[in-house]
This record gives sequence, C-alpha cells and structure tokens, in this order.
Amino acid sequence: MPSQRALARGFAALVALIESLIVLGAMVRAHSAGLACPDWPLCFGELVPEMNLRVAFEYSHRVVAGSVALCFAGLSLAAWRGGASRRVRRLILVGALVLATQILLGALTVWKLLASWTVTSHLLTGNAFALCALYVACALREGEPRPTATPSALRWLAPAALLLLLQMILGGLVSSGYAGLACPEWPTCNGGVWFPTWRGAVGLHLLHRSNGYLLLLVLCAAALALRRDPRVGHAAALAAGLAVAQVAAGIANVRLGIPVEITGLHSLLAALLVLTVGWSVRESWLART
Repeated sequence: MPSQRALARGFAALVALIESLIVLGAMVRAHSAGLACPDWPLCFGELVPEMNLRVAFEYSHRVVAGSVALCFAGLSLAAWRGGASRRVRRLILVGALVLATQILLGALTVWKLLASWTVTSHLLTGNAFALCALYVACALREGEPRPTATPSALRWLAPAALLLLLQMILGGLVSSGYAGLACPEWPTCNGGVWFPTWRGAVGLHLLHRSNGYLLLLVLCAAALALRRDPRVGHAAALAAGLAVAQVAAGIANVRLGIPVEITGLHSLLAALLVLTVGWSVRESWLART
C-alpha cells in the first residue's frame, strides 16, 4: 500500500494533469471545437471517430478528462484503503461530488449547444476540482512540520478569493458570450472612450476588465501586508505576480485579436492563480483553528 507521502505526490501530479486539462479546454474553445463532437459520451456515435483538427482537440479533451477521473478514483481508493484520516476522506468525498458535477456539466455543454451557463459552470467546477485535489495532497502531508500562517492573513486573502471567484465567472461569461473583443482597444474601450456603455457584451467585457484591475490591486496589497508571514508570504507574492502576468495576457489578447496561444496562457495563469490563492486561504484558515 502506498505511503501517505507517495499518495500526496500522486495527488499533486493529478493537480498538474487537471491544470493541463483546463488549458486544453481553453484551446478547444479557441479553435471553436466545442461541438466538433456533436454527441456525448460518443463522438458521431463512435468510440473513436474519424479525426480532423477540431475533432482531435475535442476528442483529446474527453480522453484526458477520462484519464483524470480514473486517476482520481485510483488514488482515492488507495488513500481510503491505506487508512487516510477523516479530513482526507471528507475532502475525497467533496472532490468526488465536484468531479461528478463536472462530468455532468461537460455533457450538458454538448447537449445544450455550448449554452453560456454550462460553459461558465464547467470552467468553475474544473478549477474547483483542481483545488480539491490540491487540498487532498496538502492534507496527506499534514503531519509534516511546517510554520504557522498569521491568523490575520485571512482578512487580506478572503476578499481576494471572492474577487477571484467573480473574475472567473466573468471570464467564463466573456468567453462563452464571445465578448473578448467587445472592446477592441486598450486601455480605452472603443473609439478612445473608456466606458461607452455598461450594457450587453461591452458592459460584460468592461466588468471583466475592471474587476481584474481591482483583483490585482487587492493581491498586491495582500502581498505587501503579508510579506513577512512565514507561511503564506511567498504565496501571496506569487499570487500578485501571477495577477500581473494575467492582466498583461488579457491586454495582449485584446491588442493581438485573441490569438489561441495567448488564450491558452490566459487560462493557465488563471488556473494557477486559483491554486495559489486557494492554498493561501486554506493555510490562513487553519491558522485560526
């Protein structure tokens, strides 16, 4: 039976695989391949369909998603049979529920023809599942000595987490609503005007921009306030750095007309930011208990 340390490494590797799946999902979207397989769970009624570029993107996304589910099931079974703690078992059950929801949303995304609410929910649950796997890995290593985070750190990180959640929702809606170029300029929006309207696709795009700036400011303030924290100080600084890179990628998306490479990078940075802020919030929360 694998040791707790080995299982922790296994779940950490699973986090990396989930992050790759999130980026692959963004590439599927960028190549307009979300309905390249128009049915689910098969593709054109076949287990292995005839391939072209778009079908290959969507089909590979499904294959990697299935691999993620199998890896999670195998690691969870090994942890359960290996005498995992009650905390680890609770996290595994939460992760299983999130995974089941994610699979259902993946099916609904196809069945509902890429409806905005399914695409956005699929993005959110994918990131939530990555966070669950990270929490399981952390809990499996819980017995190792570690410095304690400052309890007050949560006062800085909780608002950042809420803004990040809102930003993920807005990003999913911008992507699914094809509002990425509703403002084709930066730093202004259209015709040199900063805020021409708050309605429709333009308003959604401007909300995404504005919340992104606010999130960046809050994360930078948190990094400054927590710079001497022995546990989360470096993570807060990393989150601020990721936010800077994320804003830069968002600007590049607009200025360059949403190239697929920048779209993939934008999704990767967002997923890494979720993990970094989520880990920091967890450590700060544990410091209070």
